[in-house]
Amino acid sequence: MAGNTAPPAAAPAAALAPSLAPSLAPSLALSAPLAAALRAAPWHFVVTGANGWLGRATLAVLRHALGEDFASRVTALGSRAASLELDGHAVPVSPLLDWTPPANTPLLVCHYAFLTMDKVQGMSADDYVARNEAIRNAVLGWIAQGAVQAALVPSSGAVYDYLRGLEDPELAAARNPNAVLYGRLKHEDELAFAAACKQHGARLVLPRVFNLAGPCINKFDAYALASFIAQLLKEDGGITINARRPVLRSYYYIGDLLELCFGLLLRADAAPVLRFDTAADEVVELEPLARRVASVLGKQAAPARAALDPALPADRYVGERAGIAALEAMLGLRPMALDEQISRTADYIAGVLTK
Repeated sequence: MAGNTAPPAAAPAAALAPSLAPSLAPSLALSAPLAAALRAAPWHFVVTGANGWLGRATLAVLRHALGEDFASRVTALGSRAASLELDGHAVPVSPLLDWTPPANTPLLVCHYAFLTMDKVQGMSADDYVARNEAIRNAVLGWIAQGAVQAALVPSSGAVYDYLRGLEDPELAAARNPNAVLYGRLKHEDELAFAAACKQHGARLVLPRVFNLAGPCINKFDAYALASFIAQLLKEDGGITINARRPVLRSYYYIGDLLELCFGLLLRADAAPVLRFDTAADEVVELEPLARRVASVLGKQAAPARAALDPALPADRYVGERAGIAALEAMLGLRPMALDEQISRTADYIAGVLTK
């Protein structure tokens, strides 16, 4: 999920990359009423992109919700056959493009499989498009077969960059072409899945993800918050911020996002297709964020940052708050405050780094 990527805002922490198979984060669980509702639902749960951040987090909350029925009610799919560790148990991961839905089994599909922007560097644009279209068409095929009753298909805030570029070609020309391509494909996914779910009577929740926090985070060097935490967890570590423009972000806890999305899929009075941005009430610039991280971790180190260049416009990657706030109110959900998000993210990262 490249939505929270903010290079070159934070100094890389590549040496602190997570292991490929961190175990279940014990703080990541759905509310008891929602977990009970998922247990009672008729669905078999399919998680594509199982090895990614959202995939692992979703498997974690489903493991907690379904208990002993997890193995029989959940299928994890990825780019190739593999296994991942979940709460001390090995979870098999099957190749998505080879998988066929079981007959007469209603599915809830959490579809996260997507080649992110970092993959563009190693292949041609045509190959990148073709591989993502193959993934899209496979999942659309399940919907066309009538197997899918409900779907969670996250998009990205990068869609807005692509759409603004359609209105302003000069703006599009000034953007990173890989980011524009990523936003275009995410927008095409939105349109395709909305049309397919509407045609075949499946419910769809489609959050445009901007910035997340919480357990199962990966790619520590790609996300500003994770990079700040990883830098501080090093012995005598301090935070270095490379961005020479203001960088504004708003963080949403991954557990709250899953609580919201699963809750909406279960609500008969919710719209059958829901699209919204992720955003919290608080918007924070990177330097104050770095100070907050240090405070939460009990560190005294002040962030090091070069002087801002007044000629550079601010980098604001923040979703629209009103839409998700209305959905939170519908479900009675109070999203987690930033300091607690930082604390839970740091607990997870520290656990990974000490393995």
